[in-house]
Amino acid sequence: MKKLSVSLKESRFVDLINKKFTGEIRKEDKIGNLKELKPVDIETSVLWADVDLRDGDNYLFTFDEATDMLKDSEWRLPTLSEVIKLKRHKKYFRDGKYIFTNNDNGKSLTFYPHGYIDVLPSGKTEQGEDNLFYGWTADVAINDYMRMYVMDPDEFPVDAFPIMNKNSLLSVRLVKDK
Repeated sequence: MKKLSVSLKESRFVDLINKKFTGEIRKEDKIGNLKELKPVDIETSVLWADVDLRDGDNYLFTFDEATDMLKDSEWRLPTLSEVIKLKRHKKYFRDGKYIFTNNDNGKSLTFYPHGYIDVLPSGKTEQGEDNLFYGWTADVAINDYMRMYVMDPDEFPVDAFPIMNKNSLLSVRLVKDK
């Protein structure tokens, strides 16, 4: 009998095809790094993802892209109140990254700044500062504008929650319920 040699990549492809035909395919199976995210409990009301949402080398998403990727996932965008709860933890800005550490259990969350791309109503784009972290929240501001949160080394942590056109590109850090 001949041994069949299948690479891990081919095996994953076959698995995805089988799931597609049986109806068992999930968003995590086909988009980004959702399946690789690990929950971190830093003693807030939710579990935070250990890293930002990513699809290949892409770390910036429109609001609709992010929510579409999450349709069949247990992960979701944080609310403003969930972001605010991060502020009660020890905060650092070191080596170009933002770190929140729980004093009791020692667990940390690290946010890497990716900047943003603002899509203006005219269709033109503006690049945001690369040393800041800009993230989507689940909170609607008005019409096509959503609430976001910003981490700035000069004002860390930021108390203001500005709005951004939902067609702009921001980072996405996810949460899930405990």
